[in-house]
Amino acid sequence: MSAPTAKPFIPLDQGLEQKVKNEALTYLKKGKPVWDVYHALKSVEYMKELLKHEGGNGRILITATYLLNIGYGLTNIAKEKEIGFVTVLKFKQQHAILGSQEAEKVLRKMGDFTEEEIKEITRLVLVHDEWWNTYTKDFVKNFNDFMVTEADTLGMIDPAVPQNFSIEDQKKFLEESLLPFRAPLFKTLYGKVKLKELIGKAMEQVEGKI
Repeated sequence: MSAPTAKPFIPLDQGLEQKVKNEALTYLKKGKPVWDVYHALKSVEYMKELLKHEGGNGRILITATYLLNIGYGLTNIAKEKEIGFVTVLKFKQQHAILGSQEAEKVLRKMGDFTEEEIKEITRLVLVHDEWWNTYTKDFVKNFNDFMVTEADTLGMIDPAVPQNFSIEDQKKFLEESLLPFRAPLFKTLYGKVKLKELIGKAMEQVEGKI
C-alpha cells in the first residue's frame, strides 16, 4: 500500500530503539497521567506501519515519535486539577519548546546520532503540533513532517489509548480539531485508511457514552 513517492527504508537498530524508548519514558511518565506513555507507544507503532508502506528514515522518524511529547513532563501540567481539552492547549507551545530542547540534550548524551539527525529530530519535536503550517508544505519535500503528523494523530484517537479527556472533551477534540484540521493533512494511503477506521471507532465510543 505504498504511495508513488515511497522512499528507501532506513531502519532503527533495535538496541538503539530500546535506549531511546527508555530515555523517553522517564519524561513521559511525568507528564499527563497514563495518556502520554500509551499515546507515545501507540504512535510509534503507527510510525513503523507508515515506514513499512512509505519508506523513510526510521532513525529519525521513530526516534522523533518517541520524543514528541516528553516536554509535557517538563511543564506543570501534571499538577492541574483537571486535564481537559483547554488545559492541553494551554501547555502545547511550552511542551514543544521544552521537549525539543530536552531531546537535543538526550540525543547528545546518548552519542548514537549524527549532528544532522539530531537537528532534524529536534526540529520535528518542536513543530509537530504546528498543523497550520503543514498546509503550506509539500509532501515530498517535507515528508518527515507529514509522517509525524499522521503517526501522532493516529496515536491520539486509537481506542486502545487511555484518555485523560472527559467524553465531552473527546467529542470536542474530534469535532473542533481532528476532523476540520488534522484529518485533511493526511497524505499516505495507509494513513488515510487507518484514520477513517479509527474516526469511526472514536465517534461510536463517544456517541455511545453521551
